[in-house]
Amino acid sequence: MRNTQVLLPCFVLLCAGILANSTVTSSAGEQATAVKMTFSHVGMITTEKKPGERFVPATRVWVTDFKTHPYHVEWLRFEPDSPVTGPVRNMPHVAYEVNSIKAAAKGMKQLIAPFDAGIAIVGLYQTTDGAVVEFMEMKEGQ
Repeated sequence: MRNTQVLLPCFVLLCAGILANSTVTSSAGEQATAVKMTFSHVGMITTEKKPGERFVPATRVWVTDFKTHPYHVEWLRFEPDSPVTGPVRNMPHVAYEVNSIKAAAKGMKQLIAPFDAGIAIVGLYQTTDGAVVEFMEMKEGQ
């Protein structure tokens, strides 16, 4: 447990510092599209209730507010009957605010199709090397 307590803040700070405002350019045939990606948070799986959890009906998961966590950690606690399976349920994820989920996820394996998570439209994807990535199109005023 002690290693996790030290490594998690270091990992989050590294992500925040390096990836705070990245722009990825992808080629869509005849036209290149720039995708603005801003680091948002790291999602960690837990089985313990956390203060301030809120329920996301679409995925049947309890989540904490990553915006109030000092290291931008979002804790996820899945209900037993959650439809979420595989890497999203078993692995941590890194999340980015993007201007286009479709453009940001180009070439990635879709794990969960974009859905309304309350504060944003969210989609979860897997990179070619196995990492789980969440892309968020924020709603107006969020």
